Amino acid sequence: MRNLKAILASLLIISTFSTVAEEVTPAGVGCDTDSGVCFVILKSPFIGGTCENKGQIRMNPDKKGTVGQYSAALAAFMAGKKLEVGSVGCFQGHVEPSFLYVR
Repeated sequence: MRNLKAILASLLIISTFSTVAEEVTPAGVGCDTDSGVCFVILKSPFIGGTCENKGQIRMNPDKKGTVGQYSAALAAFMAGKKLEVGSVGCFQGHVEPSFLYVR
């Protein structure tokens, strides 16, 4: 049982450090009505990650949480606030947030 706790703690630490989190400033927010893809245009490109296009965050409409992420991004843009964005992957060649919140 003790070894199991150590293994789970190690996995949690590894998964935490594999996520790239950055503070970004939204320059624009919108959605494409045909595909349902919402996006955030960034003032400065996302630095980390392996995506081809880092100047925009794109949200996969098929994933849970996308509507909430879009709402948070829009609120940040309207209030002139920054976003803390965690990304573990890419969507359509752009940064895809695993989490996103207003700073």
